[in-house]
Amino acid sequence: MLKLTRTWLWLSILAATLAVHANAQSTTHAFLWSATAGMQDLGSLGGSSYANGINNAGQVVGYYETTEGTTRAFLWTKSGGMQDLGTLGGDFAEAEGINSAGHVVGAASTASGDVRAFLWAAATGMKELGTLGGTYSDGAAINDRGDIAGTSSRTGDVRYVAYVRTAGGHMTGLGTLGSDYSYGYAINAAGTVVGASPLNKTLTPNHAFIRREGSHLVDLGTLGGDNSAAFGISRSEQVVGWASIADISPTHAFLWTQSARMQDLGTLGGQNSTALAINSKSQIVGFSDLSQTGVTHAVLWTAPNKIQDLGTLGGSVSSAQAINDHGQVVGTSTLQ
Repeated sequence: MLKLTRTWLWLSILAATLAVHANAQSTTHAFLWSATAGMQDLGSLGGSSYANGINNAGQVVGYYETTEGTTRAFLWTKSGGMQDLGTLGGDFAEAEGINSAGHVVGAASTASGDVRAFLWAAATGMKELGTLGGTYSDGAAINDRGDIAGTSSRTGDVRYVAYVRTAGGHMTGLGTLGSDYSYGYAINAAGTVVGASPLNKTLTPNHAFIRREGSHLVDLGTLGGDNSAAFGISRSEQVVGWASIADISPTHAFLWTQSARMQDLGTLGGQNSTALAINSKSQIVGFSDLSQTGVTHAVLWTAPNKIQDLGTLGGSVSSAQAINDHGQVVGTSTLQ
């Protein structure tokens, strides 16, 4: 099943890291972290669980693995715990983002097996958002206006492009940086979208982009290597993601601003790091390798090279996926 959301970056890192430990336990749980309480295990409704988004009310969204081997979207609240959000008729659903109204976006399978972006609200349940003509779409992020960013296939499923869908229901493809593909990963309050797109039809290299409302995709460059991708954007258009620093690897987390351009955020001593989200206070979260082989931890940056290790739930791998304006962080960690 094709899935293009940023969650699969984290899962690819997790799989590669666990492969280093032949006897590693791969069970992972969603977590909620704060400066006062540290890292809290949010549990699961089945097997492993993964947290992808949090709003300023502390509502958390993500997905969990069922005992049957499928995945289901969840909403977690402090008062109600973890709630299954259902599907679009199929057996797969993942929640990616949530806004201040508690509206949730993600991707879910239909009864026919196609994957569609969805919008979930407590009053209406899960609703399909359609596509740009193909059989695939996902919802990666939603702002407080109700604008949604994600990726959709066009007719024939031979092209996949980033899109914006307005609260009124109009879905617009955003174009590419020169290929047939682009991927939308985040949107801010003004409707500015960031993501990644190959520069040509060979599909390499990929570069991060920013696209302001009514404009075209702008290439954000790299840190000196070939590739980059943008995963988060703040109200003030601070953009975060990863970029290669030499050829293909290693890759480092970056912060991009209009004035300073792309800045290297550094690592915890290992080779690679990735920034996945930024809040209105310029706090950035993601993950970084440590100097020990096979160890990757969730991190919080407050400035380039000012990095805090958020630890794990007992294992060797964790990732921070999102942060709200109160500094609450959500993500995923191995348990041992």
